Amino acid sequence: MSYKSVYLLLLCITFLFCTRCSYAQQNIADSLTQLVLQYREKPGYEKNKAYITTLNDLAFRYTNSKPDTSILLANEVIKLAEAVDDCINKTDAQKNLGLAFNIKNEYTRALTQLAEAMQTGKTCNYTKGLARIYHNTGIVYSNIGNYPQSLENYFTALKMREELKDTLGISSTINGIGAVYFVQGKFDDALKQYQRALQLAKAIQFASGTETAYANIGEVFFRKGDFAEARANLLQALAINKVTDSKEIQAFSNSILGAIFLKEKNVASATDAYLKTIQHGVELSSREYEIRGNLGLSEVNLQQNKLEDALRYANEAITMAKQIGHNELLRDGNELLSTVYEKMGNGIQALFHHKEFKRYADSINNQQTEQRTLNLAADYEYSKKELLIRAEFEQKNTRKNWIIFSAFAGLFSVLVVALLIFRSRQKQKKSNLLLQKKNAEIDAQKTTLEKALTDLKAAQQQLIQSEKMASLGELTAGIAHEIQNPLNFVNNFSDVSTELIQEMIEEIQKGNYNEATSLANDIKTNLEKILHHGKRADGIVKGMLQHSRTSSNTKELVDINTLADEYIRLAYHGLRARDKSFNAKFETRLDASVPKAKVFPQEIGRVILNIVTNAFYAVNQKRQTATDTYEPTVTISTQKEKSNIAIRIKDNGDGIPAKIIDKVFQPFFTTKPTGQGTGLGLSMSYEIITKSHGGELKVNTVEGEGTEFTILLPV
Repeated sequence: MSYKSVYLLLLCITFLFCTRCSYAQQNIADSLTQLVLQYREKPGYEKNKAYITTLNDLAFRYTNSKPDTSILLANEVIKLAEAVDDCINKTDAQKNLGLAFNIKNEYTRALTQLAEAMQTGKTCNYTKGLARIYHNTGIVYSNIGNYPQSLENYFTALKMREELKDTLGISSTINGIGAVYFVQGKFDDALKQYQRALQLAKAIQFASGTETAYANIGEVFFRKGDFAEARANLLQALAINKVTDSKEIQAFSNSILGAIFLKEKNVASATDAYLKTIQHGVELSSREYEIRGNLGLSEVNLQQNKLEDALRYANEAITMAKQIGHNELLRDGNELLSTVYEKMGNGIQALFHHKEFKRYADSINNQQTEQRTLNLAADYEYSKKELLIRAEFEQKNTRKNWIIFSAFAGLFSVLVVALLIFRSRQKQKKSNLLLQKKNAEIDAQKTTLEKALTDLKAAQQQLIQSEKMASLGELTAGIAHEIQNPLNFVNNFSDVSTELIQEMIEEIQKGNYNEATSLANDIKTNLEKILHHGKRADGIVKGMLQHSRTSSNTKELVDINTLADEYIRLAYHGLRARDKSFNAKFETRLDASVPKAKVFPQEIGRVILNIVTNAFYAVNQKRQTATDTYEPTVTISTQKEKSNIAIRIKDNGDGIPAKIIDKVFQPFFTTKPTGQGTGLGLSMSYEIITKSHGGELKVNTVEGEGTEFTILLPV
C-alpha cells in the first residue's frame, strides 16, 4: 500500500468516524488521526518512530470497529518498522493483524499472524508484547473450540503479566480464562475467575474491565437460573457503561436482560431490551445481535399471541442468519418458526421448519462431537507436553545443582568432577526412560479409551433408541384403543341416523308431520352424540401430537389430574393391544383440589407412562404364579402436600427385593429378561423429575406385597 493511499485513508477516517463508536473512542481515534497527519507534514516522517508508533496505535483502535481498516494500517506499519529495524512496532503490528482477522472470523489467518508476532517479539525480548500475544492467541483458540490450547496460552500470558506486575493485563487474562470455563459449562469455575477479574479491575479503576466482568457474571447467573443476581450484575455493567459507552456491552447485556424479562412475562421491558439489542447490533455492524434481538421480539409477540408479528420477526432473523451462516441461530429460528406456524394452523410450514430445526440441530451435535474428539486429542498432547516440561525442569535442576556444587568443590580432583558428570548423565538417562515409558502408557490408555468411548456411544445410542421405540409402541397401541371407542359410536349413530332419515322421508310423504318432527328430533340427538364423540377423538389425536412433538424450553401450566388419567389409560390399553391375555384392574384417585403445575407436559407424561407400564408388568408377572383369588391392581392418585403435588403409582405385585432397591434408578439396570428392557426408563424418569423439574422421585416397596413410586413436583 502506497504512502498516498495511507494519507487518503487517514483523511477518510477523519470524516467518516461516526456516532457508532463511543465518545471516548472517537476522541482517541480523532486525536491519533490528527497526530498522524501532523507527522506527515514533516520531511522524513516515514523513518520517525513516533509516527510509526502512532499509526500502530490507530490500527489497534480499529481492530474491533473497522477490522479491514486496521489490516491496511497494520501492514503499512510492518513495512515502515522493517525499514528502520523497529522490532517492537513490527511485533505489535503483527499482533494487530491477528486481532483484526479474529474479529473477521478468519481464525487460521489470525493464528498465523499471532505466531509470526510471537517469533518477532522473542528476537527483541519484548516481554510485555509477548504476554499480549499469548493472551490473544488464547482468545482465538477459544473461538474455534480448542479449549486446552486456549487455557495453555492464557496461563502463559497470566504468568508473564504477574511477573511484570501488570494488574490491568492480569484482570483481562483472568477474565479470558473465566470465559473458557463458561463455554465448557463449568459455571462455578467461571464465576470465581470473573469475580477475581472484577476485584482487580476495580482496584485500578479499570472501567472497561469492570463493566465486562459485571456483564460476564450476569451471564453466569442467568445460565444458573438465578435471574435476580443476573439482572443486578447486568444493570451494574450498564451503569458503568454510561461512562465507557461500549456498544458491545450494551448489546450483550440487553440481549440477556430481554431473555430474563421474557421468562418473567414482563412484555414491555423485554420488548425494550430486545429493541436496544437490535439498535446496538446495527451500530456495531453485528448481525448476530440483530438476529438475537429479532428472535427475542418474535418470542415476545408469540407470548402475546400476535402471530403475524411473531412470524415477521422470526423470518427476518432467519434471513440474516442465513447470510452469515450461523447454524445455532438458524436452529433456534427454525424451531421458533415451527411453533409460530403450528399456532397459526399451517401444518405444512410447521413441519418444514421443524425438519430444518432438526437438520441444523443434528449438524451442530455432529460438530460438537467432532470437537470433543479433537479436545481429547489435544488433552493427550497437552499431557505429553507436560511430561516433557517436567523432565526438562528436572534436568535443569540437576545441572544447576551440579554447577553450584562444582563452584564450592573446585579444589576436588578431576575424578570427583567426572563422577558428578557421570551421575548427572545417568539421572538424565533415567528421566528420558521414564518419559518414554509414560508416553507409551499414555498411547496405550488413549487407544483403549478411544475404543471404549466409541463402543459405549454406539451401545448408548442403540439402547436410547430402543427405549424411545418401546415408549412409542406403548402409546400407539393405547391411542389406537382409545380412539376406536368414539369412532364406533360415530359409526353406530351415523347408521341409525341414516335409517331415521329414510323413515322421516316416508312419514312426510304420508303427510304424517308430527311423526316426522319426532324423527327429526331423534336425528338431532344422534348428531349431537356424533359431534360429542368426534370431539373426543379430536382430543385424543391432539394429545398424541402433544406427546410426539419436540419438547420446548418453556414449561406449561398443566392439569396434573388430566395428565395422570390420560397416561394410565394409554398404558393399560397399549398392553391390552399387545397381549390379549393381559388383564388388570386400574383405579384413579385424583384429588380435585390439586392445582395446575408448570411442567414440561411431554416429559412428565413419559415418566407416568414408564412407571405405570412397569407396574402393570409387575402385577401381570405375579398373576402367572398367584392363586385365583389374586386381583392384579394398579392405582394412580394425586394429592396436594405443602408446596408440592404428589403423584403416587401403586401396584400389588411382588415388590422389589431389598438387595437391589438402591439400583433401580441407575442407568442400564433392569430386572426384566434380556431383550424386554433397556434399563433406561427409570433412570431417564429420575433425570426428568429431579433435574428438569427440581422435584423428587422416591420408591417404597414391600417384598411380596407391592411397590409404590412417589413423584413430588414443586407447585
